[in-house]
Amino acid sequence: MALDGQALSPKEFLLAFKPETTIGTANTSSMNLLNVDSVSSPSLNLSQVLDVRNGVGRTAKVADAFTEEKGTRKEISFAGTADTTTLPLLLQAITTTAVSSSPASYDVAYNYTPPELEIGTGSISDNLHTFTVAISHPEAGNDHSMIFKGCVLTSLSITGSMGTESGRIKVSGTWATGSQGTYEQAKPTSMTAYNSTNYSMTQWTAETTCAGIDDCVISDISLTLENPAEFVGFNASGDPQAIVRAVPELSVAFDATVKADNQTSGLHNLHKAGGTSAEFELSNNSTWASATAFGIKMANGTITAVDFNEANAMFYNVSVKGLASTSGDLIQIIA
Repeated sequence: MALDGQALSPKEFLLAFKPETTIGTANTSSMNLLNVDSVSSPSLNLSQVLDVRNGVGRTAKVADAFTEEKGTRKEISFAGTADTTTLPLLLQAITTTAVSSSPASYDVAYNYTPPELEIGTGSISDNLHTFTVAISHPEAGNDHSMIFKGCVLTSLSITGSMGTESGRIKVSGTWATGSQGTYEQAKPTSMTAYNSTNYSMTQWTAETTCAGIDDCVISDISLTLENPAEFVGFNASGDPQAIVRAVPELSVAFDATVKADNQTSGLHNLHKAGGTSAEFELSNNSTWASATAFGIKMANGTITAVDFNEANAMFYNVSVKGLASTSGDLIQIIA
């Protein structure tokens, strides 16, 4: 075989996803591209046994080597820029709920119940179940792309910093699957491009409530939703029979960096008091139901940490765990 003189740019590799119409069956038609900063190698977590066996001496033998993918958990992580095409899809994938009204937001209800995900269930026509994820290899004429079926989004973080990209909203997350991947596939065709329209912290023109304190001066925010998945059972191919979501919980964590001033001076005392009214509301309207731009509302929470942040001026880093009440929503996100 002759030496291949071609060199590939890391920026030529693509990451795309697509809702499946049959749970656990790959769907690579018109996949949605993610606006990622880079493409990371997937974590395959293969089952490997390479130990020296009893009675074969003091070296591991070729005949005893064991590698298997069946029953293992694969994860594909990403990080990039949130846009108006893909962020709504990602929010549906992590919350497993469709957009609501007044306002048009993606919500996790106080009594959230995830959908049932049985491998092989068909006639799926929404963005709330399983997805196919592809890592597209750029080399023409060679089948080197990786396809992962039966994926669910288990983690999604939405972040912003006025000191980085002028407050443009960034997004990161992790897809997980218990099904076997395919690693020498043709790259998907006719992929749908991400949108050049992004979100920004500067859209929060009317409401900046952080940890229950109104009118905070914010420099950084981070919202993380975790919706764990367990892959249970197995079929003849070694793929799972079902996927169980939100075990033990769908969790929400909010972190913010706010200016130390008269408004925020009571944060340490609020932390000590252990209350559950550490609300976050970031929006373009003082009435949440009338908000029309990118926004976040977490009605209840408890402060888990408060620390000084010694920037050019003094700031606080404050962390809050979201809590559900007996009605309403745990979290609402307009995108």
